[in-house]
Amino acid sequence: MPYTNFVAISPGIPTSFVPRQPVSPTPTRPQRTGRDYFLMGASALAALALLLAVGTFLYAQYLKHSLATKTAQLDQATANVNQATVEDFVHLRDRLSTGKSLLTNHIMLSQFFDDLEHLTLQNVRYDNLTITVANDHTAHVVLTGTAKNFNTLAAQSNAFAGDTRIKRAIFSDIGVTDGNAVSFKLEADLDPSLVIAGATAPAAAQPAETQPTVPVVTATTTAATTTSTVHAASTTPSTATTTP
Repeated sequence: MPYTNFVAISPGIPTSFVPRQPVSPTPTRPQRTGRDYFLMGASALAALALLLAVGTFLYAQYLKHSLATKTAQLDQATANVNQATVEDFVHLRDRLSTGKSLLTNHIMLSQFFDDLEHLTLQNVRYDNLTITVANDHTAHVVLTGTAKNFNTLAAQSNAFAGDTRIKRAIFSDIGVTDGNAVSFKLEADLDPSLVIAGATAPAAAQPAETQPTVPVVTATTTAATTTSTVHAASTTPSTATTTP
C-alpha cells in the first residue's frame, strides 16, 4: 500500500474530547383548538352590512316606484278637474274672505254701551255722547253730563279709572248748575274691543268687580259715529283725572 497523508480513523475513536450535550427534541407550536371568535364576529358584521346594503337598495327602488305611481295618479286627477268648478270655488273663497273682513272690521257700539252702563253711578246722568272711530280702529269718546255732587263725580272718575279699556279719561268743564248739580265733560280713548266687532279685549281689560253695577240714569242721549284721524290709543292702564 502506498503511503499517503490521510490516516483513517476508526469510527470508535472520538474526534473531540469535548463532552457533547444531550440533544433535546425541537419544540412544536401548540395546535389551536376551539372556535375563532374574532373571525366569527367579523363574518357576522360583514353579513349584516351586506343585508343592510341590499335592504337600502330595495327600499330605494320601492320609493322610486311609489313616486312614479303617485305622480301618475296626480296627473290623472289634475286632468279630471273641471276648470269651471275650480273658478267657482275661488270666487266663493274670495266672497267668504271679504265677508269675514267686513264682519271683523264692523263698528259695533253695543259692547261700549254695556260697559258704560256697568260703570256709571246711579247719581250720574249723560246729556250728550259723541264717538269718533278712525280708520286704524282707534276711538275717541266725548261725554257731557251732570253728577249729584262733587263726591259722586270723584267716585265716577275712580270707576272709569278701573277699566283699562277706557284710556286717558279726563274730566273738564266742571261747574255747578242751577239745581246744585255738578256738570262735567269727559273725554277718553277707547280700546278697539269696545267699538270693533272683531277686536279682542285684553285679558286684564275686564272692569273691576268692586265697581258699582247700578243702571244708568240718563236723559235724551244722541250718538254720532264719524271717521277722522286721531292718535293711536295707548296700551297703558288709564288714569282718570279731574280738573276744575
